[in-house]
Amino acid sequence: MGAVKRALIVGGGIAGVTLALSLKKQGIEAEIVELNSRWAIPGLGIALLGPTLRALKTVGLIDPCVQSGFGYSVIKNFNAAGAPIGAVELPQLCGPGFPAAVGILRIGLHKILLQAAEAAQLTIRLGLTVSAIRQTPEAAEVEFNNGATDRFDLVVGADGAHSKVRALLFGPDVAPQVTGQTIWRATVERPQYVDALWQFFGPRQKAGFNPVSASQMYVFLVQNAPVRRDNLAKVMRDELADFEGPMAAARDSIVGDDQVICRPAEALIVHRPWHRDRVIVIGDAAHTTPPHLASGAGIAIEDSIVLSELLGSDMRLSEALTRFNERRYERCRMVVENSIQLGEWEKNPKSPRADYVRLMDDSMRALAQPI
Repeated sequence: MGAVKRALIVGGGIAGVTLALSLKKQGIEAEIVELNSRWAIPGLGIALLGPTLRALKTVGLIDPCVQSGFGYSVIKNFNAAGAPIGAVELPQLCGPGFPAAVGILRIGLHKILLQAAEAAQLTIRLGLTVSAIRQTPEAAEVEFNNGATDRFDLVVGADGAHSKVRALLFGPDVAPQVTGQTIWRATVERPQYVDALWQFFGPRQKAGFNPVSASQMYVFLVQNAPVRRDNLAKVMRDELADFEGPMAAARDSIVGDDQVICRPAEALIVHRPWHRDRVIVIGDAAHTTPPHLASGAGIAIEDSIVLSELLGSDMRLSEALTRFNERRYERCRMVVENSIQLGEWEKNPKSPRADYVRLMDDSMRALAQPI
């Protein structure tokens, strides 16, 4: 048995639940605390690319994701009129029985994770988070926001881009910065001809389709402007006015504000190491990435799998956490920095260095490498 017998995971999202499931397989007791008093699932849908599916396969969750979502093998790129301008073939990493990628509703993925958590009898406490952590050579002593205290061998901050654990560990100034873009998404019916992730490059901004089920897809728009909070459906339709063809048809089906979510794109890569003694951050808490490579959730899941593997070994805790940083930092930095670069080219499409398809293809090839 390794150095960790009991761990606290702060955050009940994708990274936190995946880590708890993985730790249980290693024989490590882990409990999750989640600040929200009831499950509030952020976002509408998500793309699970090959590396993410490979990670989900490791923890036995690939089959329900494939069954619940929509599989595809390529990212197709078009101009504003709908004419093809190139494609990125996605690596098929999970064998011939699985698609290269899957689009899935966020709520569907979260339901799969929670069903697995229930089957594994994980302890998840809602409405609870940490307010203070004091470290000793023997334990991390945690005070919760309800005044209770407890001791753990390890505390993992998997509590998202605006992580409380990260602020306690590194200070409030280590935080994501907005990139100057706003990400819009709206759920609509999926036409049969939308058979993959499609991206359209217009004169001002990028938009696209991600199919998430047999009958649904979401329209996304990357707007080169600050976030808006009112008249969401109308504003999104107006911002999509540059596009013709399939995007114009989808645009007309965005009619209600309840279909639409918009939020600013944010980015952060915490300088390594991501731990201090018995406390570590993973996922968005360590590397908040804009959505341009559709890999933020994927690298968070990978974090969970690699960390649980190392904690299940016979290494000392300090060695396991150091090895974790060595295996994860450069890969996650690449995703964050390449996503930022893609966003900069979207804001400045006439840049002489802009080569969107090449950088996406290079990034997909890098992500296909073992973790």
